[in-house]
This record gives sequence, structure tokens and C-alpha cells, in this order.
Amino acid sequence: MRYASLLLFSFASALFARAESRLVAFDPPDPTSRTPVLAHVHIPNYSCGIDHTTVSRDGSSIRIAVFVRQVECIRASNADFTVDLGVLPAGIYGVSIVHGEQTSEVPPIAAIAVRDANPPFELRPNAGASGADIISIIGPNMIDTTAVRFGPLAAEIVSLGFGGGRVKSPALAPGIYDVTIEKPSGTLHSTAAYGMPDPESMSIPAEFYERVLLPVFWSGPGAFGAQWATNAAMYNGNEYPITPAFTSVFLSSCVPSCDRRPAANGTTSVVANANALGGVVEELPRQAMPRLDLALNIRDTSRDAQDLGSQVPVVRESDLFARPFSILNVPNDPRYRVTLRLYSLTGRGEFTVRIYRGDTQEPAVKTFVVLTPQASLRGGAFASIDNLLAGYRQLDGATAVRVEIDPIESSGNKSAWGFVSVTNNDTQHVTVISPQ
Repeated sequence: MRYASLLLFSFASALFARAESRLVAFDPPDPTSRTPVLAHVHIPNYSCGIDHTTVSRDGSSIRIAVFVRQVECIRASNADFTVDLGVLPAGIYGVSIVHGEQTSEVPPIAAIAVRDANPPFELRPNAGASGADIISIIGPNMIDTTAVRFGPLAAEIVSLGFGGGRVKSPALAPGIYDVTIEKPSGTLHSTAAYGMPDPESMSIPAEFYERVLLPVFWSGPGAFGAQWATNAAMYNGNEYPITPAFTSVFLSSCVPSCDRRPAANGTTSVVANANALGGVVEELPRQAMPRLDLALNIRDTSRDAQDLGSQVPVVRESDLFARPFSILNVPNDPRYRVTLRLYSLTGRGEFTVRIYRGDTQEPAVKTFVVLTPQASLRGGAFASIDNLLAGYRQLDGATAVRVEIDPIESSGNKSAWGFVSVTNNDTQHVTVISPQ
């Protein structure tokens, strides 16, 4: 259907010119010069099917060419595909997508920074510090260092030693920076060593920040006189304060002023003071994540004497799904209220939910769920189904069921999650059942 392809080409060109980077996700999000990189691409309403793709690289530009099937169809469908970019040298690359044999230049719709696999030194922290923060440089003998530069900007040297040094970070614009250490004997250089988020566009360099989901962050009245409170806690085991990309529930409030960030080797505990029914997404420094411990608890404060509440999983990138996943042993019992909560951290819209009884191979129930974007999820989307099992006669007699969630448009991009809460109608005790 050649005429339709021409129309799609015009539409796609306009799309690419204004596209947001979430149309392309990279795996891993923080590659090094020894790491093979996959690009997961999502293009809404693009074609009647993808025939094949090709990849070419010219310096710091990566070009993905998409060849569509020349077939007739009623309407264009989404294009979801994965492209192998291979192992890339350290550097920052712009990724553009073109239609078939198109030869004209197309602006990049995404960028990826590839760090040195074996850099000559390490920065701690390596992201987000303000101009007054102290950054430790670990690695080389720096006694004779004459300058430390973030891109072209010189940092103020605080101290120098045989095992590294300490500098004050310069005032940096949003972006990703190479860092150099200048010495009489030569220059040490680390590619894509430091990242700064953009508060104006609320965009983060994914190479330096991880999105973490707190699935519940809500306090307020509930059914049968319950008074719900959500408590979140973080232990920062790093030797420096944690600097979230933007706002965070873990930033303290103090008067007149103070360092609001989670302190080094300290615990921060907060109670939800807002009704974010779909939870919240935190954007935390990726470098710090191995030494961050997080907890989330929800409880009915009106029944403190009987119940201390329930733990809700805190969801890191490694916990997200790009495939169908199941929640097992969900009780089908009128004594309990069963609620299913669904999340997509890319904001893409529709999941399939299948409910199986026993060990049957065919679902007893199949339904489609449209997720709604939530500001607290920062580009993510959420949906909930109350009384999940009520009203389905085909589940009669089943004491427990398996709930399967299928993120329809994942295309290899790990962004989906969900869990079931089971609330006892008499005691209001909540049991959380999550995918393991």
C-alpha cells in the first residue's frame, strides 16, 4: 500500500522532529565501553508492520533505519522493536530514526552516554551536586595536580593527596560532562564522568539516575473507620549526602535553612502528607543505589493495638517487567477486599489482565485496563481495579487464583509492575501479594 506508506512517512518525520526521548529506552541505561547496548523503540501509530531495521554509526551519530511492510491495513499500528547497537566506544551519541532509505539528515530523538569501562579515577558523587558541594576523586596520586575540569569549567581544589583529592563542584548547566585532571606529567581524562539533571524540562540523564517506585504514598480515611498512614524510610550508607534529581519525599523541611538531603550514613523517615493514590516515583543517583536501603509501610492507625501494618515493596529498575508476569495465590473469598494496582513507568497506556483458576491453561477472565498518567509518577501511569474478583461467576468454587498482567507495548523495555492488596473486612488488616 505505497500511498499509505508515503503518508506514514510524512507523519513519522513530523513525529521524530518533536519526539521525546522516552520513545527510545536503552538497556542497560548506564552502559560502559565494554557493554553491549540494546535500544528499545516505541513509535505510536507508525505503520502496518515493520519488515526489518538497520543500524549505522558515523562518529557520535547513530542512525536507525526502519523498513515497513508494504501491505494493506485498516489503520496504522504502533511500532515496537528492539535494535542491537553493539559495544560503543566511550562518548555521547545522538540516536536518530529514519524511514527506510531516507538519506536526509534527521534530528536525534534520543541520546546515550557511554562511560569509560576502566576510568583513571572515580568521582563520588558523580551526579547532581551544586556549586557548593564537595566531590571526592578516588584513584590517582593528585599531589601535583594543577587543575580539575568538568568540561571546560575548573573546579575549586579543596585538598590533594596520594589517593585522590577533593574539589568543589563548579556551577554546571544540565548535561553530561567529561572530567580531566591536569598535571605537569600529563592529563587524566574520564569520558561522560558526571551528570546534571535539567530542572526546567524535568529530564534526567538515565545514565546517572535510577527511577524508583514507591507504589503507595497515601494517608487518609478509609472504609469501616480506618485511618491509613504510609511511612517511607531510607538508610543512606554512602559517605556523601544523597542528591535526588528534583523534588523528593525524602527531603526534610527545616527553618530557616539547612541541607535537606538524606545525610551520609543516616536514616530518613517520612509519613505521607499527600494523597498520591498511584504512588510516587523517586529519581535517585544510580551510583548511590547499592548502598541505599528503602522501606515502605502502610497501616491503619485506628487499630494500632492489633496491627502494625504491612510492608509494601519498593520497586527498583531490576524489579520491573518487560514481559507478562503473574501474581500467585490471590484469595477468592468474600471476607476480603481484593484490589489490583498496575504501573507503567513509561506512561504507556494499556495492559491485559488474565485471571486463571487452579492450574488451568486458559484464563477464566480476560480484561483490558487503560492506565492514566499521574503527575506523582513523573511520566508514569497508574490504574487500579477494586473488588478484582467480584461478579465473575466463572470463578465460583476457586479458593485462590493466578492473576497475569501483560504489558502490551513493552517491546523489551522494563517498565511494568503491579501488586494485589487483600484487606480483611473485619480487621482491616492488609496483606500485600506481589510478583517475586
